[in-house]
Amino acid sequence: MKGKVALVCIAFIRSAQSMVDSWAHPFEQEFGKDSRFVVYEVPMINTGWKVLSWMIDAGMRGGIPVEKHDSVVTLYGDYSGYQEALGMENTNLAHVFLLDPEGVVRWKGEGYASPETEKELLNAAMNLK
Repeated sequence: MKGKVALVCIAFIRSAQSMVDSWAHPFEQEFGKDSRFVVYEVPMINTGWKVLSWMIDAGMRGGIPVEKHDSVVTLYGDYSGYQEALGMENTNLAHVFLLDPEGVVRWKGEGYASPETEKELLNAAMNLK
């Protein structure tokens, strides 16, 4: 990821996928063909589900195009440290972070993208390339 402008989309619940998509799809449409940009989806799943991780991962892979498999990184375990560090209080919402090529968070959003916040994200990313 270092050296690229990255959109990192984090979700704690399955129903937040449409929120993730509302950010990721416009970003991919704008920058998907440019190798300087990348999108990562990070499902964060509580420790209690780790025993079923093989089944959960297989189910998620089934709903994700093969070319995107390397862009989905599932975190199983205690994610409270990430929540606190990144200010992700509401686990019912998707959280998105735009990182510059050095890995520094330069922009963040949550929930569904609106036309205004989508434009903010794309402008912020354009200024980082």
